Amino acid sequence: MTNKLMLVGVVFCIIMPQVLYSQGQIERRKKYLEESLQINIKQRFRANTRRISVQDSTWDDWLRRTGELPPDFSAMPSTPMLPDPLLYNREGRTFRITTQAQWDEQREWIKAQYQEWIAGHAPPAPGNVEPEILKDTVEAGGARVQLIKLKFGPKQQATMTLELIVPEGSGPFPVFMTQWNHRGWAQLAVKRGYIGCVYAAADVKDDTDYYQARYPDYDFSGLMRRAWGASRVVDYLFTRPEVNNEQIAITGHSRNGKQSLWAAAFDERIAAVISSSSSTGGDMPWRYCDPQYASETLDYVAAWNGHWFHPRLRFFAGREDKLPVDQNSLAALVAPRPLLFHYSIVEQGLNSWSNEQNYYSVKKVYEFLGVPDRIGVHTRMGEHAVAARDVEATIDFLDIQFKRIDLEWTNRLYYTYNYERWEAQHEEERAEAARINKVSLNGHYTDLNDFKKERAQIVANLHWLLGEEPSGVRAADVVVQPKPRYDWVESVVPRPVVPGAKALYLGPYTAIGDHISGVLYCPVNQSGSIKLPPSGKLPVIIYAHQYAYSTGFSKGYDKDGRRGTTRLFEALVKQGFAVLAIDMYGFGTRIEEATHFYQRYPKWSKMGKMVRDIRSCIDAVEDLDFVDEKHVYLLGNTIGGSVSLFAAVLDKRVAGVATVAAFSPWRTSNSQYESLRTYSHLHGFIPKLGFFADSPSDVPVDFGELLAAVAPTPILIIAPDIDRHTDIEALKRAMVPVSQVYDLYGKQEHLIVDYPHEINRLTTEMFPEIGVFFRSLYNGNLPDVVKHRSIK
Repeated sequence: MTNKLMLVGVVFCIIMPQVLYSQGQIERRKKYLEESLQINIKQRFRANTRRISVQDSTWDDWLRRTGELPPDFSAMPSTPMLPDPLLYNREGRTFRITTQAQWDEQREWIKAQYQEWIAGHAPPAPGNVEPEILKDTVEAGGARVQLIKLKFGPKQQATMTLELIVPEGSGPFPVFMTQWNHRGWAQLAVKRGYIGCVYAAADVKDDTDYYQARYPDYDFSGLMRRAWGASRVVDYLFTRPEVNNEQIAITGHSRNGKQSLWAAAFDERIAAVISSSSSTGGDMPWRYCDPQYASETLDYVAAWNGHWFHPRLRFFAGREDKLPVDQNSLAALVAPRPLLFHYSIVEQGLNSWSNEQNYYSVKKVYEFLGVPDRIGVHTRMGEHAVAARDVEATIDFLDIQFKRIDLEWTNRLYYTYNYERWEAQHEEERAEAARINKVSLNGHYTDLNDFKKERAQIVANLHWLLGEEPSGVRAADVVVQPKPRYDWVESVVPRPVVPGAKALYLGPYTAIGDHISGVLYCPVNQSGSIKLPPSGKLPVIIYAHQYAYSTGFSKGYDKDGRRGTTRLFEALVKQGFAVLAIDMYGFGTRIEEATHFYQRYPKWSKMGKMVRDIRSCIDAVEDLDFVDEKHVYLLGNTIGGSVSLFAAVLDKRVAGVATVAAFSPWRTSNSQYESLRTYSHLHGFIPKLGFFADSPSDVPVDFGELLAAVAPTPILIIAPDIDRHTDIEALKRAMVPVSQVYDLYGKQEHLIVDYPHEINRLTTEMFPEIGVFFRSLYNGNLPDVVKHRSIK
């Protein structure tokens, strides 16, 4: 009996921890589901909206039917930057891939992960594709045109319609595959000696809609069904004697660019792919399309087009860093076959910096495989739509890769900063870094003078990080213009039209600072004239935007998937403020301006330039007689918040600052919160921070010290508590000594910190808090509703 009891006890000890862990895991996953439902934009419907699966109309339907929960994110590694396709990292093993066999294993793992979380699982090739020729004619131009219906699958109930346009001659010809709505592209390719192949996997004609009904055991998403349908076309092309099987290329635009990339990634018979403006889910990584990048976010794209992706993907909105693979992983599957990314750098639906980071990552795989010239980028300026000149250029790429013409492909890249290259050219500054006196708030200052001694060192350290600003002069008096004198890029990225505001244009001829253009939005009365307060001078808020590389301040999605910038400005103007906005350096209309920054200004930093531009905005405000220079406030979103904070440290003309999702402490930077390398390695804003990448605790100054240096200037910090870019606990710890510094000034109420349950986006729910903060500063008192926001 005793032995039995002992055996039961042993079994209990073995099983119960697993049961308890399982229960804890389920509770966490339920909590993650609650947050996903809060984070995700609600489903949107339009003419081309499809069912999210054959069984479910919407994501909510899928959740109810399956009862599926998000993964246990706490058990998944966080990779805030792009996952390296050449790094084997799973089940406790991590090593650099060095052999073809290892890469082949990695490829299969990427495919499995991509299907699990993003694309869904497709069936194997059916092996029974049968063609039916519906039309066969020779056009007046000499090309043969065939309309063909393919039948395949169980009882051959699945179909795919295609049109072949075969040029004169005996061939074999290369093939230019594209979707039904891109026939004009195929026509150009036919004139260049390609077989044009147009297949029915587009919104205007889509034979793939019913594939899931034909294959009920497979959960492949809409884009995966289209990609799989493209492979059935390849099945057929391989039977045609006119086709050069070694030169079948596929291309498509926007959503069709997505499916083209997916098709080539999963079908090695496709010899080359051109992905045109494919954006989120195509050539733009999920990690670099969250709200701070002001592009089409994961939840935004899935809200409008839930059928494109597997429903499981939506769990990763706000947790994109937890995805085991990303779009660079998918594109790497195309290697070593030719791959071209094609897009406009100022398209409103994408972030061109994100696209370019994707290219750099994928190119490493091509270099590993010994074919670096088989991957390229065709960048352009313009809208989302593509002109014939761009299609011709992409066919040039194919001709070069297929060795049909003797040309050399040239990539035009815009975000060419490389930390290792910068570091190699600044070895002398690494020695300086070791001599900088580090400042850490001690939280036990005896009096204000005790802190002010350290404040001087904080400012000195910030100056060192920002680099040596070249000598210059203050700009001539700025003059407002009632009508814009456009930089033509502004016609592609139009400035917000703000209801209730009159837009005054500053520059380009009498510009802000060093030839910078901006827009000043002023409140108006019923007659359309500027509405001035009794003092006759408007308080002004200078807005610094997020990482909006393609659009600058012009665009930003809010929680509802609408234009957040316009609505933000409208809310502030209604409060009686003028709002001044510029594109920050390297963003929007100023992309090309910043491309060779460190060659032009080797001792300075991009952050130093961005801070100088904000200070130049303050200079400009002082030149306007209807603006109150004593009430100049700064508002910054994500990176714009950091810029605003640094400007406030260095410029005492700032009367108040508000930041949203703006920073995470550098000294606690780690593999989950890459706050330091984000500034030094990834974006190149403050390269000198890279000297401390392996010892972040040695950074000479951190955000806590910088916030203290702003004191007693009022500051509102909105730090969303599920912002994946911010170490909230570290930030909360940093705020304690900052609060004590404000106490020394007798102005603790001037430090207001809020931790809303949100991801890293500036939502409409935050507008009232921001407006009340600035309004109360202008009126001379901080009301209780704001004063008692927590410093937790």
